[in-house]
Order: sequence, then C-alpha cells, then structure tokens
Amino acid sequence: MGRKVRARGLSTAVLLIVIGVGLVWILGKENLKKTYEAMTSIRKELLALAVGLYFFEVVFWACRWKVALKAVGYDINLWSLYLVSHAGMFFTNITPTSKSGGEPFRAYFAKKRYGIPYSAGFASIVGEGILSIPPYLILLVVGLALKMGTSSLLLTLGVLCAVIGFFGGLTFLGYRFVKKRMGIKLIPRIIRKFKKGDQLSIVKSLQHFYQSARMVLRDKKRAILISTMALLLNLMNICRVWLILLALGVHSSFLTPLLAVTVPVIAGIIPLLPGGLVMVESTMTAIFLWCGLSLPVALSATLIERGISYVLSTIVGAIVASYLGFRGWKIPNKKR
Repeated sequence: MGRKVRARGLSTAVLLIVIGVGLVWILGKENLKKTYEAMTSIRKELLALAVGLYFFEVVFWACRWKVALKAVGYDINLWSLYLVSHAGMFFTNITPTSKSGGEPFRAYFAKKRYGIPYSAGFASIVGEGILSIPPYLILLVVGLALKMGTSSLLLTLGVLCAVIGFFGGLTFLGYRFVKKRMGIKLIPRIIRKFKKGDQLSIVKSLQHFYQSARMVLRDKKRAILISTMALLLNLMNICRVWLILLALGVHSSFLTPLLAVTVPVIAGIIPLLPGGLVMVESTMTAIFLWCGLSLPVALSATLIERGISYVLSTIVGAIVASYLGFRGWKIPNKKR
C-alpha cells in the first residue's frame, strides 16, 4: 500500500512538473513578464475584499449546513460549524475532486467533536448537496445561453441540453438514492468483505442515514432556504472573481466571472488530481480567454483566484483540522 501511495505521489509530481514546463514554454518570456506585472500591480484593497469575501462565504456555508442539521434534529452553534467547514475544505483540496472530497470528513468532525451521529451528519450534507445543484444549474445554463446566443443555435441547444441532462440527472439520482434507499442491502455486503463487524449496526446506521436525508429533502421551508442560500453562495463566488478582475484593472461584464465560476466545476468533477488541480485552472483560464481577456490577465486572474480558493483555504483548513483533531473541545449539541 505504501509503495502504491509513493508511486502515485511521484506520478502526480512528475505530471505537475511536465505541465509547469509546458505552461512556461507556451507563455514565453513576454507573456510571463506581463503576467508578473499584472499581478504585482494589482489593487491591494480590492484583493483584500476578495479574500474577506471568501471567509464570509465559509460563514454562509456553515449557515446552510446549520439549516440542514436542524432538519434532522440537531442544533449546533455557528462557530463550531464554521470551523468544521474550514476543516472539510482542507480534505476537499487534498482529495481527487474539487467540491465533494471533504464531505465525509465534515460528518466525521461533527460526530467526533459535537456528538452528531455520523449517519445524521452525512445525511444532512448529502441533502444540502442535492438541493444545491438546481441553483448552480440555473446559473450555468443562463451563462452559457448568454455567451453562446450569437453562435449556432443548434450548437447552443446541444450544449445546454447536455448540461441540463447531466446535472438534472444528478439531482434526480440523488432524490432516488434517498427515496428508494438504494444501497441498504448492497453496502453492508461490500463492508463485510473488507471489515468484520456488527452488520446489524451497519444496517441501522444506513436506515438512520436515509431517514435523516429524507427529513432534509421533505422539509419544504428548509429545502427552499437551503437552495436559496446555495444560489447566494454562487453569487458571492462570482462577485469574488469580479473583484479580482477589477483589482487587475479589468472592467468585465458579470458574464465573465459567472462562467469562470460555474464551468470549471464540471472540470473539477474529473478525479484526476487533488482539489481538481490543473483541470480547474486550465478551464478557468480558457473561460477568461473565451470572454476576451488577454493571456497574461487571464492567467493572473486564475492564479489569484485559486490562490484564495485553493492555497489559502488549504492552509487555513489544515490548521483548523489539526486543531479539531488534537485540541478541539466537545460542545454539547441540542437535540430537539
């Protein structure tokens, strides 16, 4: 196992080096110089606002999760959920997907520190995840429709149908997964192959998971609130990218940051490198170029945005995860 991990780490490092060398070759000295100049001449007050907005987004993530947890009967204070959200982001950034790799760890910390059963905590996360897909899909479709409106009508319709079909299918499968209790028989069998344990307790935990997930999805008022908060979170993310562009001296339309936020999510789903590395950055840069930005500015905006959403979030998340894992105190939860 250790050899496999080392081999995978070495392969990843080699791939990153090759990609880095390739980027340097493509950019050339002139573009690298312009990129450096763009980044060093950035308006620092606007950059500070973008960084501050990121931390406010994490507060909003915690608020959304708090609503989902209340739906399953647990009321945890916002500060605790804020810390766990940061820790979850760290694990998201070191696992091979850009959005969901840290979710099991959020449920783990919620159980370890605040006494929420893992099945209930993870169910609340799955529920809020399902309810967050439609708002994202609306923004993505609107952005693509506006950008491709002047292109071939057939191509535009094809792309939009593919996007709607993919994410609409994910939402549908999510609801079916919860409603039909998929995995209630299969998962214990799989677990039995790898680990000996009390299978009855496994089944009970799965039953609790599905029951809790249905509670989140069936609570109409909270479901609407979670979806609304997800929409606002996406808009905050878009505003953060808009602030970065403005700090670089780019007065773009709202469409540019809209596409730069929504489209890379698709690329980040591909489980290639931790946190969607390379795929997200290359896609975001391509979107900026598609929207008319020069290569140095597009690259600068991408590096700055990922510096906030990936590098900064990883550092802060690692500190918080270490704190919760070794020094955290247990805050009693209030169950209704």
